Amino acid sequence: MSEQKFIHIVCSVLFFLFTFSYLFFFQADVMTVTQHLASVGQTFYNPLLGAILITIVLKLLQIGVSSLVRLTKRGGYALTYFPSFLFLTIISDLKPASHGVSFGNWVWISPVLFVIYFFVIISVKRYEPYELESRSIGPFSQQVWSSLLILLGLFLFTGLFSNTDEHFHQRAKIESLIDKRDYVGALHVIKTVSNTDSAMSMLTIYAIARCHQLSDSLFYYPLIGGSDVLRPGKVHSWLQPDSILQKSTRNSANYQLVGFLLDRNLHDFARYLVKYYPIDTIRPRYYREAYQIYLLHKKGLKPKGPFAAGSYAAYYFGQRTK
Repeated sequence: MSEQKFIHIVCSVLFFLFTFSYLFFFQADVMTVTQHLASVGQTFYNPLLGAILITIVLKLLQIGVSSLVRLTKRGGYALTYFPSFLFLTIISDLKPASHGVSFGNWVWISPVLFVIYFFVIISVKRYEPYELESRSIGPFSQQVWSSLLILLGLFLFTGLFSNTDEHFHQRAKIESLIDKRDYVGALHVIKTVSNTDSAMSMLTIYAIARCHQLSDSLFYYPLIGGSDVLRPGKVHSWLQPDSILQKSTRNSANYQLVGFLLDRNLHDFARYLVKYYPIDTIRPRYYREAYQIYLLHKKGLKPKGPFAAGSYAAYYFGQRTK
């Protein structure tokens, strides 16, 4: 086997392994959100099929570039992968926008990079005829290691400049799991979130409601935004249409009561509670806790702390966030 053929095989194998793994294991949920928003909900993304197709298309792009520039020495073949890695980085760094997705700074950065790449290729082509032949051959030759170092640099380029925002990935994961109706899985991810936001709070409430635990376990999860995050309006889901969320929650008595609890509005809560749960013994946990706090407030009293984690008292007397 010739050295050039060996380099082509090694680079191709590493490219396939990296690109497929990157798309399937790290960016699958982000790509799901991106395609849904880019197509305005008309198409969906299959992680396995998508990773395979994108990897193949990017490899075909590299083959086209390689056949066009025909670089053969000192890692030149590895340079033909740059356009493929640039496109991979761009599509995995698209951000949700008010209408579809946004390319962000890539709108002007990518043309600049392509111009720089063009001049690099021209310079390498001009230098190649004067380059001394490598004295070492085989799998540990200078050409092989030059190609591997260039490929490693391209791996790092994609890893550093694509979307690696932890909060964004967590939100995309939660959205994807809820879209698959894996509400328990979504709640497991939500528990790992360090900084929640209003949209994530809405998804949290919706997932808990779908698990029929709204009045018993809601306040174990981070929540902000009060009753404004109960339904779409000020916040929206990336994957769930507003109409679906509205339809499945608008007639829910628990949603109405929980809305009062989120706003710490115990006066209206107590007024509506007796309509839905006239007998104290049938009231769920949080409703009993909230009603006890309401009765103590009427007497000018306050329950003694410390309050158990996940209790309504811990939420009610805790730090208020908007």
